[in-house]
Amino acid sequence: MSRDPQHSRALELLEILHREESPAPGAPVRRETSRVRIPKQGALPQSAAWLERLYHGELVPRERKPQVIDTRRSCGPYMVSVDEPPMVLLDACSQIATLNEGFANPGILQGLHEGRFDRCLWANPDNTIAAVPELDEYAAFLLGQAPAGLAHASFVCAGGAEANEKALRLARLHGPDPARRRVLAFDGSFHGRTLVTLGATSNPAKRKGVDMPGFEAVFCPRDLSALEATLRERGDELYAVIVEPMMAEGGDIHLTREFLLGVRELSRAHGLPLIVDEVQTGFGTSGSFFWWTKLGLGDSPETAPDLLTCAKKAGLGVVLSRWADEEPAPVNVASALRGLIQAETAHLQAALEAPIRERLHLLVAEFPGLVSEPRVAGTAFAFDLPSARERDAFINQRFARGFMTYHAGEQTIRFRLGACWELAHLDDLFARVSTALRRLDDPTAQTCAREGAPHRRTRWFEIREISEDDWAEVMALEQRAYEPERSDSEEFLRETAAAGVALVARDVETGELLGFVFAAPLEHYPDVSGPDGDRFRGVGHTLYAADLTVSDQARGNGVGRALKTEQIRWARANGYTFVSGRNRVGLTTSMAGLARSLGAYTAKVLDNQYGGDAQAEYYRIPLRSPAPLEQQGPHGHDLASGVQAPFGPRPAFMATRELVGPTASRLNLSNWATPDSIQFIEHLRAILPRGTGHLYTTSSRDELLDKSLRCIKMTRPAATIAVGFEGGYLGHTTASARSLSDPAGFGPGFAMFDWPLLPHPADVGAEACVAALAALIEAHGADAVIGLFVEVVGERSGKVLSSAAALALSKLCSAHGIPLAVVETASGGYRSGAGAWGLDGLDPSFCPNLVLWYPGGQLGQIFIDSRWWVGTPLMLISTWDGDELSQIRTHEHLRAAHRLELGPAINALDDLVREAATAAGDGARVGGQGLYRTLSLAGAEQAETVQARCRAKGLLLARGLPDTLCFVPALDIAPAALRGPVRTILLDAIGAGSGLDLGARERHEYA
Repeated sequence: MSRDPQHSRALELLEILHREESPAPGAPVRRETSRVRIPKQGALPQSAAWLERLYHGELVPRERKPQVIDTRRSCGPYMVSVDEPPMVLLDACSQIATLNEGFANPGILQGLHEGRFDRCLWANPDNTIAAVPELDEYAAFLLGQAPAGLAHASFVCAGGAEANEKALRLARLHGPDPARRRVLAFDGSFHGRTLVTLGATSNPAKRKGVDMPGFEAVFCPRDLSALEATLRERGDELYAVIVEPMMAEGGDIHLTREFLLGVRELSRAHGLPLIVDEVQTGFGTSGSFFWWTKLGLGDSPETAPDLLTCAKKAGLGVVLSRWADEEPAPVNVASALRGLIQAETAHLQAALEAPIRERLHLLVAEFPGLVSEPRVAGTAFAFDLPSARERDAFINQRFARGFMTYHAGEQTIRFRLGACWELAHLDDLFARVSTALRRLDDPTAQTCAREGAPHRRTRWFEIREISEDDWAEVMALEQRAYEPERSDSEEFLRETAAAGVALVARDVETGELLGFVFAAPLEHYPDVSGPDGDRFRGVGHTLYAADLTVSDQARGNGVGRALKTEQIRWARANGYTFVSGRNRVGLTTSMAGLARSLGAYTAKVLDNQYGGDAQAEYYRIPLRSPAPLEQQGPHGHDLASGVQAPFGPRPAFMATRELVGPTASRLNLSNWATPDSIQFIEHLRAILPRGTGHLYTTSSRDELLDKSLRCIKMTRPAATIAVGFEGGYLGHTTASARSLSDPAGFGPGFAMFDWPLLPHPADVGAEACVAALAALIEAHGADAVIGLFVEVVGERSGKVLSSAAALALSKLCSAHGIPLAVVETASGGYRSGAGAWGLDGLDPSFCPNLVLWYPGGQLGQIFIDSRWWVGTPLMLISTWDGDELSQIRTHEHLRAAHRLELGPAINALDDLVREAATAAGDGARVGGQGLYRTLSLAGAEQAETVQARCRAKGLLLARGLPDTLCFVPALDIAPAALRGPVRTILLDAIGAGSGLDLGARERHEYA
C-alpha cells in the first residue's frame, strides 16, 4: 500500500491534536449531580468552537443542538456541556426515551468496571459467525416479559425503523399472501424513517418526496367501525396491521384498551398478522414492561399480538414474534448489553407515575385556559397547548429555562423521565415548566439568565493525615454527628487508621476541626455489612471508606468533597482499583450525591441496616478505566469477523481511549455532538473518498442504503427504481436493502420492490453490463431511476469492480443524470490494500457520487458529493445516527490501519485462497481483494462442509453466497499464521492434505 508522506503527516498531526484534547482513561471525573447551571447570557464558547470544527466546509448539515455534551460529567437527569462554566440541563426527554436511568447508568457503570462488557467493549463480536452469550441472555430475558405466544426474539442493528422492517418481513412471510405489498396503519402513526416504515407513517410532511407508489400503507381512522369497513373493502391488499398503543410522534395519543382489543380481534378475523410497535413505549416507559400489557392485554394468545417491536431503551432493534427469524443480521453487542441492563431495572420507573400525575394536575389547575389534556403513564407524560404558536413559544424557551424536551403533533409538549428522577428533580422541572408557561408571550423569555454559579468558600482549610492530638476532637465530632447506631467507636477508627489512612481537615485560621475521613483495605472489615459480601473481597484492590464526617458549621464549603477527593488521590497513589463505601438511604443524600459526582455507582442495596429496617447503598468508585485483557484459553483463528473486529476482539490500542462516559451515557447523535464524535468526523474529513465533500451518519448497514435513497429522492421524487447487481449485497433487514441484494441463500419473497439486478461486469464484461443498464434506462426512462449501487468488492460474492467497468458505468450514469454509488464495506478502512478506500485502487478519474461504508458495530457512513447532498437541517436524521462507542472504535481502527504495512498479509492470504482453489478442483473460483477474499466452490453443500470442518478445528470462515466462503481476517494478522496453521486446517478441510505446490495464479479468479 503506497502512502502519500504529506497526507500521512497530516493524519499524524491530527492524531496528536486529538489525543491532547482527549481525557486519559481513568482520569478523575466530577459529574454533575445537584443542579441546573446556566452560564451568563447562555454563553457556550467551547461548544461553539467544537461545532464550527464539525461544520467546517459544510461537511455535515448544521443540525446539532448548540451544546456539545460531556458524557463523562453528565449524570442522572443532568446533561452537561463541555463549556467552562458548563450549561447543565435537565434532560426531560431522556434522549427521546433512550435512557431509563439517565446518564452514567449505574448498572452499565458496574458492568463496565466489573467485567460484564469485556467480550464486546473493545471490538464488536460478529453474532452471525458465532453464538454471543449476551444476546442469548437478552433474548431469554425479553421472552420472559413477552405477551403470551411470542416465543422468538430477534435483534436488528439500528433501531425502531429496522425493528419494524424486520417485523413487516416476518409478517409478510407468514401472512395470507406474500405477494401483497400494503400494510394497514392508523391516522397519527409513525413507524420509522426507512422507505417502508415511512410509507406506514401518516404524516404527509414526513413522507414528502419519498413515497413509493403501490407500497403506501392504507391509513385508517382510530375507530373500530372505520377499521372494520377498511378491512372489508381493502383487506385483500394487506399483509399486516401495525399499531402503536401510544402514538408518540402523533401527539402522545393514548389508545384505549377497547380499541386495541378490537384491532386484535379484527386483524385476526381477516387473517392479518398484528404488529404492535412499542419502539417508544416498551421497557417500562408506561410503568409496565410493555404498554400492551399495562392495558391488561397479552396474558393469553387471544389478546397478544403476533409481533411486538422495541428500540430506544432496548439499545438496538428488538422483535418478539410468533415466528422464528431465519435471517439474523449483525448487531452491536455492546448496545444490546446496555439494553439488557436497562431492561433489568425497567420496573423502577413505575414509582414515578403517581408523583408525576399529582404535579401535572397542579399544573393544569395553575393554567386552566392554557394547559389541557394532561396524560401520564409511568415516566411518560404530556399536555396540550392551544396551538402551534404556544407550542413553539414554549419549546423555544427550554434552554433558557434549564431543561430539554420536545413537542409532538400540532400542540403537544411531551416528556420522558427515568428512574433516576427524584422528587426534588420533579419539583424543579415542574417549576421550570410553570415559568415557561407564564412567559409564553414574553419577548425576552429566550434570554438566558445566569443560574447555578459555584458557591464561594467562606472558610479555608488544610487536609493532612491524622495525629494523636486530633483524636479527642475527632471522637467528639463523631458523637455529635451520628445517632448511636451509626456512630463508630474510637477503637474501630484507630484500627482503621492503622490499617489504612485517616485524614482530617482543619480551618487554616482558627485550627478548628472541620471534618475527617477514615478508610482501610476491604479485607480489614470481615464483619461489616457490605464489605463482608463484596465480590472483590480477598483480591486486595479495594479501599473501604469507613467514615466521612463534616461538622455542621463547615458544610457548604467543599470540605466533604475535598476530603473524599484526597482519599481517592491517596488510594490511587497506593495502587487501589476501587474505593467502596456505604450511605444510608434517605438520610445521607448529600453524601450519596458527592460519591456519584466522583464516579461512584451503586454495587448493591443492603437491607436491615443500622440495627433496624433501614437500607444502605453500597457503592464503588472506580479508580482505573476498563482495559482490554489478554484472551484466555485457546485462541483459534478467526478469518470471519474482520468487518466487525478489524483488529480482533481486544486490540491493545483501545486502552488509550476513555470509553466509560460514551458507553454509560448514550446520546442521540442526530441532536447532539460530543468531542469524540467531532474528532471522528474530523478524521473522516481527512480521508474523504475522492469526489465527495459531505457526510451523513447512520446506525447500520441497511440504513446506509435507505438514507441514501431518501437523500436522492429529495431531488428525484419521481424516481422509483434503484438498480443493483447480481451477487450484490447491501443488507437484508430493510425492504430496500433486500431489494438490491442477491436473494440467493435467503428466504422466499426476499425482495419487496421490483428492482433490477444487472449482470455483474466481473461475469459478463463491462460492455455487456453497460448495455444492460442502457436497455433498462431506455425501457423506463432515466428519470425513473433513483440510482445505481455497486460494491467495489462484493461482500458475499467476491466480485471486484474493475476500472474499465467503473468508468463505463460512470460515463453512462453521468450522461443521464443518474447518481452512482459505490459500497466499500468489504474494501474500505484500508482493507483493500490500495489506501483508505478500495476506490483508491481504481482509475483516478473515476469519481462516484456516493460512497457507502459500513465499518461494523452500530455505525455507517455515507460520503456524498455536492450534486446530491441535501444540507437542510433535520431532513435526513434518525433517532441515533450512529453510536459514539462505535465511532471511537472505528476512529482507532482507522488510525491503526493507516500505520500498517498490509502487503505481506495480503500476499499470504492470496497464496492461501489460490492454493485452496487448486485443491478444491474444477469449479472453484477465487474472488475479492486485499484482506477480503472469497473462495467459491462447486456448490453450497461443499461450502457448508468445508466451513464446518474448519470450525471444528478452530478456524472460523464466513459464508457469502451459498457456494462461497469469505476470508476476512483482522488487518494485523500474522502472515505466518496464514501460511502455517490456517493453511493446514483449510486444506485438510477441503480434503487435499498439505502437499500441494503454489501455481496457476491466473486461474480460478474473477475478472
